[in-house]
Amino acid sequence: MKIIAIGGTPCTGKTTIAKQLGEALGREVINLGDVAIESGCITEEDLQRDTTVIDEDCLVEALMDLLQDREDDLIIEGHYIDLVPWSSLDFTVVLRTHPDILRERLQARGYSEPKVAENVEAEVFGACQLDALDSFGEEFVFEIDTSEISPEEAVRMIVGFLDTDKPAKRIDWMALLEDQGTLDDYIR
Repeated sequence: MKIIAIGGTPCTGKTTIAKQLGEALGREVINLGDVAIESGCITEEDLQRDTTVIDEDCLVEALMDLLQDREDDLIIEGHYIDLVPWSSLDFTVVLRTHPDILRERLQARGYSEPKVAENVEAEVFGACQLDALDSFGEEFVFEIDTSEISPEEAVRMIVGFLDTDKPAKRIDWMALLEDQGTLDDYIR
């Protein structure tokens, strides 16, 4: 069994792209948020931050149970991809979106302003990127800027990663915004 893990900040396109990739490759798609809920891994609701808190050990155990004895290749998508078992991982894709575009997407989805600011700041700092790099290493983490491409284009890029040996591109919004003199506009 080989797994492609797809992660990123909310509204970067994880679910849409994972579904289309699953169709293109004939792979089942597993959503980590659904696994957390179905396995009872939600420990509390943080009303101040408008989010739920998961028990990471519970989610890892639930994933291990779910993956045990499976032979089919999978796509796992969600916010917690750094918890995907390393031994089965083919590679990881972290979807990134320019902070201005991400802000618009989050607002259009009805996120509260504090939640919008928190997620935009996480994208600026590269929180999902850093978690994936820390868990899986440089050679197993690819990034795609979904700011101005269609989900179909992202799927084509991911399929291209299956056969590539070239180094992964890194996206650094913080450096870009600092060069533009606008970094402080994104930090709370």
